[in-house]
Amino acid sequence: MNKRELLVTMANFLEALVHDDPAKVRMAEACKSTYQGAQAPLGSGEIWGLPRRIPYRQSFADDVTNTVCFSGVVTNNISARYFDGVLPNGNHGPQKWWIYFARLTVNDNGEVCEIEEIARKETGAGMGVRPVDMTPPRVLEAALPEDARSPRKEMIKVAAQYWDGVNKLIDPDIVPMHPDARLYEVGTPVTDEMHSPNSMKTNYITPRFKWDCIKRRYPVVDEATGIVVSTNHMIAQEPSSPTGYVTDIFKIEYGLIKYIYAFHDHDITFVDWEGEGPQTSAECD
Repeated sequence: MNKRELLVTMANFLEALVHDDPAKVRMAEACKSTYQGAQAPLGSGEIWGLPRRIPYRQSFADDVTNTVCFSGVVTNNISARYFDGVLPNGNHGPQKWWIYFARLTVNDNGEVCEIEEIARKETGAGMGVRPVDMTPPRVLEAALPEDARSPRKEMIKVAAQYWDGVNKLIDPDIVPMHPDARLYEVGTPVTDEMHSPNSMKTNYITPRFKWDCIKRRYPVVDEATGIVVSTNHMIAQEPSSPTGYVTDIFKIEYGLIKYIYAFHDHDITFVDWEGEGPQTSAECD
């Protein structure tokens, strides 16, 4: 499928979500669907239900892997006036916000054959910016000048080197960092800030910054924008904590990591997806 078709597939999926109608998703007969890492029927997760709106939306498509990924914010915070003063079932319960990630992989027939949903509630550390205030980092969508672009294989290797450095499989000091590099976690800047003063490079070489990065995936790579979307299950190793499932959106310019927008959920202890693609940077050579 081309990128336009993949983006339309995601648009239709999100419409099914906001209308709480998973039957509208064109799924393959053997489609694998997970919610919070575990297999579950589409529509059974807490993220589904009426009413819903998605005030923060950002999508990334890859016509090589036939995959489209979505990053956003979902809420049931909707005015009663929308329902002429009467909400479904009389009310819609307490206000809820989720930071949401979805991955759809499509087969050659245009059917969704893999669905991965992660919905982090508005709780926990790394939430200095609340979901209600989050906006999509549009810099991720900006096209790079031709001379700043890297080949697909090299971009995957750069992302793999980052995970190797986190895993301390290689000297973190050799991971290719751009001088303007910044790290954001769940919408919150966590480098070069008053309470997080380390640069990304300094933060990265700190001994406590150490996890086993397993089940790595690289579902979306876009040479034109320098984007690599990569997921993995980060298993805490002393003195780091805690374990969690992580999606990093890398912006790679001139072969250097310029931005990372990280989404993590520490409540996920099991991920029913195996690694796909290089599990270490050495496999990229």
